[in-house]
Amino acid sequence: MKGARENQLLHVLHLEVPFETAQQAQIASKVLTPDPILKPQDFHVQYSCKHSVLHLDFESIDDRVLRVGVSSVIESVKTILETIDEFK
Repeated sequence: MKGARENQLLHVLHLEVPFETAQQAQIASKVLTPDPILKPQDFHVQYSCKHSVLHLDFESIDDRVLRVGVSSVIESVKTILETIDEFK
């Protein structure tokens, strides 16, 4: 059985992604929110918007899990940005 300390999400990262409009940032947040996290006890991400900026707050049990999780979310954000650009 794992010790209590092993499951603490001590590695954190905050990213801010600027969008052209507040509506675009809100759309991105709504699109990203339903994405399931494979191991929620090891990695967590929270999305919020303030004006036209999407705020991403990541927490994980270690730096490797943080890197993998952040990379996945960034790829999703890139896809959202490309889709928004296609509909302009």
